[in-house]
Amino acid sequence: MAKPSNIKVPSSYTAVSNTTSETTMASVSFPAYVFKQDHIVRVRALVETPSTNSTDTLALKLKIGSTVLSTVTAFDAANDDVAFIVFEGYIDADGELLHGVAFDGRNGQSLANPEPSADVAFDTDAAKVFSLTGTWSVASADNNAVCKFFTVETQPVD
Repeated sequence: MAKPSNIKVPSSYTAVSNTTSETTMASVSFPAYVFKQDHIVRVRALVETPSTNSTDTLALKLKIGSTVLSTVTAFDAANDDVAFIVFEGYIDADGELLHGVAFDGRNGQSLANPEPSADVAFDTDAAKVFSLTGTWSVASADNNAVCKFFTVETQPVD
């Protein structure tokens, strides 16, 4: 199996608390020319909700720039829930990022199927910013979502 050609993790994370505004929880930037045709792009994230109120839902999105790669539809978060997201796509010869796998789950259970966007244009000559955002349905001081890890990796296809 080929070794990953590039893995990045953010230097810091931002909690989403007491707001209904979409908030960037984690992001990583790549310079131009890092991504190549015939490479796999893999994004993984883990979000914990250490505290919540009784009427809240949390929605999560994976993005490249402003383009949504995958959406985890709003789910009823409870105290100490853990949600994870895995996205994997392939950069084809036409300069598109093709969706291969998108999965999300909460506490070992599958959530509603993630909603991937259509295949997206992917200019390998341009810099990229990948991000994870979170949005609470209710602004409450009790609502707190924390990204525990966020990784983006590119790997050549064997």
